Amino acid sequence: MKKAIIMARVSSDEQAKGYSLGIQEDSLRKHCEVNNIEIVQAFKEDHSAKNFDRPEWQKLLKYLRSNRKNVDYVLFTSWDRFSRNITDALIQIRNLKKLDVEIRAIEQPIDISIPENKAILAMYLAMPEIDNDRRSIKIRGGVRAALKSGRLSRMAPRGYKNVRDENNKPLIVPSENAKYIKHLFKEVAKGRTQAEIREELKLKGFAISCNGSSVILRNEIYMGKVVVPAEGDEPREVIEGIHNGIVSEKLFYKVQELLEINLIERNKPKAMTRKDNLPLRGSVRCSKCQNKMTGSGSRGKLGKKYFYYHCNDCGDERYRAEKANKLMEEVLAQFKFKKGVVKLYEELVTYIYKHNDKDNTGDLIKLKKSIDKQKSRINNLQDLLMDGVVDQDAFQSMNKRYKDELIVLQNKQHNLSSNKLNLTKYLRKGVGVLSKMSNPYKASSVLGKQQILKAIFPFDFEIVNEKCRTPRINEVLRLMLSIDGDSGKIKKGELFKNLELSLSVESEGFEPSSKRRFFKLSTCLVSD
Repeated sequence: MKKAIIMARVSSDEQAKGYSLGIQEDSLRKHCEVNNIEIVQAFKEDHSAKNFDRPEWQKLLKYLRSNRKNVDYVLFTSWDRFSRNITDALIQIRNLKKLDVEIRAIEQPIDISIPENKAILAMYLAMPEIDNDRRSIKIRGGVRAALKSGRLSRMAPRGYKNVRDENNKPLIVPSENAKYIKHLFKEVAKGRTQAEIREELKLKGFAISCNGSSVILRNEIYMGKVVVPAEGDEPREVIEGIHNGIVSEKLFYKVQELLEINLIERNKPKAMTRKDNLPLRGSVRCSKCQNKMTGSGSRGKLGKKYFYYHCNDCGDERYRAEKANKLMEEVLAQFKFKKGVVKLYEELVTYIYKHNDKDNTGDLIKLKKSIDKQKSRINNLQDLLMDGVVDQDAFQSMNKRYKDELIVLQNKQHNLSSNKLNLTKYLRKGVGVLSKMSNPYKASSVLGKQQILKAIFPFDFEIVNEKCRTPRINEVLRLMLSIDGDSGKIKKGELFKNLELSLSVESEGFEPSSKRRFFKLSTCLVSD
């Protein structure tokens, strides 16, 4: 008497179609009874047949290996109960053959010992896979079509819930957790860390993981948009959704900017992290080898921490950061300009701005045309609704999209106009720094200090014998200093008191001296 293992399999969507496990098992047992086959084991599984990484199938294989030569057949009702993947199915049939076990489908019998029947077997195995692929294409197409219409048809993200609209179509609406999502965005926009906010939300009963908060903050769904992913030749799109956003576009994009800044900061090497005690790092160079110096802190015998600038390349230069920082403040305190020079600079910048303002005016004209066009669309859409050309659903969706686009255009127009109106205010605020450059430097963060130093010393500087030396300062400042001069006694080679020219800093290079007369001399800022 032949011996067999019977297996019944269903997937969740097939339960409703009548492919119940009980019906399959009854058919298999009757087949064995009629054909005088002994059933040595029976397996049932509720798992997709897209692959063979199925718990019950793995148990079946384990049983076969342990009871080799004791099983002749593995019986299914049909080949799609065995597998819906032709490649994997053929591999499993070959592996089972090595164990002297034959796969049989009682409703689709076939003798695979006959070579020509392998073509029929391939057809039986291919049809379920084709069916799977076709259904998958239909589902993906339906989901993509829904996304393109602004509708999310899958499980709602946190802060939303799935409902049905009046036409029984899927829709997401803000849930009772929407307030926590909004709070998360608002607090991140204020500069608070995600870790702090997560702890706060946890106390309120809204637990969220580190990765979960990051996913939420990057998801366009929360500002009322829907993402249509790239597929084939179609690029990724972000379109207006028919659902209501939990946060505004302005808040969402502000958070994105902060996240990008934080990402850049996190990816910087540790050596480049900013420390308040080392503002000169990134601008100060070693006077021996000309490479950029770094800085670090070390603890003294009494436990106090001292910071130093030092060269990691030649190792010949090292000095106290506190002393070097004070020297730079003294140097910047010397940058003072008379009112006449500041006024001249202000008028020059105003002239340049007005000369280049034609592009700005052109942008405003284009924006006004786009705004007028958008308003016209909204008016025309209302007429189409009244005439019955579009239904209420289409009207609401399109009306919301047009109005949101109008708001974005009006905001751009307002920003451009504000920049134009506030020119004088911003300019006076900027040139006010020239009255005493050391004041804004002292009040700035370490990042602000580094930006100021880069602006003044584009070629960096050295510290030699308690003096700051640089190949060249900012050209605008140099010209202003040359115009301004100093009311005190000026030594030969100085632009003004405590700002002298050094002949030894920069070599002549390949160009003749006559063409380098302005660049051969370099400024040396001296501290009293």
